[in-house]
Amino acid sequence: MIFAFFSLSQVEIARLVLRLLKIEPAYTIAIDRTEWQLGKSWGNILVLSVTYESLSIPLFWTVIDEKGCSDDAERKAILEKFIDEFGEESIRFVTADREFCSKEWLSFLIKKKISYRLRIKASYQITNSRGELMRASRLCRTLQINERRELKGQRKLWNHLVYVAVCKKEDGDNVLVISSEESGKILLEYGERWKIETLFGILKTRGFRLEDTHLTETERVSKLLSLLTIAVSWAILAGQLEVSQKPLKTKKHGSLEKSIFRLGFEMLRNCFCQITTNWRQKQ
Repeated sequence: MIFAFFSLSQVEIARLVLRLLKIEPAYTIAIDRTEWQLGKSWGNILVLSVTYESLSIPLFWTVIDEKGCSDDAERKAILEKFIDEFGEESIRFVTADREFCSKEWLSFLIKKKISYRLRIKASYQITNSRGELMRASRLCRTLQINERRELKGQRKLWNHLVYVAVCKKEDGDNVLVISSEESGKILLEYGERWKIETLFGILKTRGFRLEDTHLTETERVSKLLSLLTIAVSWAILAGQLEVSQKPLKTKKHGSLEKSIFRLGFEMLRNCFCQITTNWRQKQ
């Protein structure tokens, strides 16, 4: 059965996990990239995921042959894969970090009529309330630490009208997010992006340890990610089943003692370890 998953296309994997987890549109799409080093080789994967509860689920991905950022062509191609299968109308909005906000990428989203919540670089030129071009970081100059603010009206970035929300973090870093709509919660919606970071932690250090693979050939790495996508979904389902029978305890600060994924992951790991032990004892 496991080997059958290796023959499934990304489209088939995407439809399968959406059906397994009962994820319905409109989808919040988080796009990001993860990389790791193995000796002199680098693993580098661009991932399009759909947010689901406290993490996101990979649907489409591109294995990049070298270290470094993805380009606009790769980003457009991976989003078009999703659009070809599920349509623009199935997307609630696309969220992504600063690496994924360029003039060409923004123009592509607007042309496709896709909503977005994108963080921009502080060095970009954007208009102020008087229509004058200025460095984007100046929009944050009056903010206090941890203060959040959605600016009134639209601003112009690369000749496109956008809504802007800003925040100053405790370390002094400015967060500037552009949006296709005035929602009143732009920063909160952009925060959905962090769920793909949780996914990468699950795929790597805090879960399946993808970075330990010795696979370097593009097609093999892609097939491995197909299997891990099924494994992530399987662990979530196992965790949900366990919680339905025995609810998780809540810590004093309000968070659960363990995530649904972690609970299911540990259940499946213990199950497979027990099966392996029993099999060896019979030899």
